[in-house]
Amino acid sequence: MIAIPASTYRAKVQIVGRDPKLTEALARLMDLDTDLVVAARTSTAVPAGSVRPDVLLYADDAAGVGSTLDYTRGVSPSTVVCVLDALRDLTITEFLSAVKAMAPMPPRHLQPVPGAPAVRDMRALLSERELEVVRLVAEGLSNKEISSRLSLSDKTVKNHISHILAKLNLTARTQVAVMALRVGIAR
Repeated sequence: MIAIPASTYRAKVQIVGRDPKLTEALARLMDLDTDLVVAARTSTAVPAGSVRPDVLLYADDAAGVGSTLDYTRGVSPSTVVCVLDALRDLTITEFLSAVKAMAPMPPRHLQPVPGAPAVRDMRALLSERELEVVRLVAEGLSNKEISSRLSLSDKTVKNHISHILAKLNLTARTQVAVMALRVGIAR
C-alpha cells in the first residue's frame, strides 16, 4: 500500500464508466490515498443523489466526453472533468497525485511540478498555438485527434508537444495536462 499522509480535506471523486470492473478497480486504487474519497460510481455523468464531486473521472471512450462536460458544467461548474485516457501512462502514485492536483485542495496540497515554471510564466513561455495544444492535451485528446481538430499534421502536433515539454521543463504530456488544469488554462 502507498503511504500518503492523511489530511482533514478529502477530495470527492465520481467515477463514470460503463464497465463495472474498471470502475471498481479505479475506486480501489483511489482508496489507497487518504486525501481522496470515491463519492459515487455511475454509468453516466448524472450525479448520484446530491454528490457534487471535485473531480469527475470519465473512464469510457473519450468520444462521449463532450456531453459529460456540458452536463457537469451545468450541474456543478466547479467540478473538474478528467478523461482516464489522459492519465494512461502514469504510475499509481503519479495517477493519484494527478487526480488530487485537479481537485480544489487547500493551498498546502498545491505544490508546483518540480522544475516547472511559475504559473504566470506558462502563458508567457508558450505561443498561442502551443496553448491551444495544451488545452486539447488536457481534454485527453491523442496527437491524432489534436491534429484533426487543429488541421495540423501528426508530426507538427508531436513537435508542438515536444516544444511545450521542453519550455515547461516537463517530461510527460500528463504533467502538461495537470498543470494546465491547475492553473486554469484548461477546464
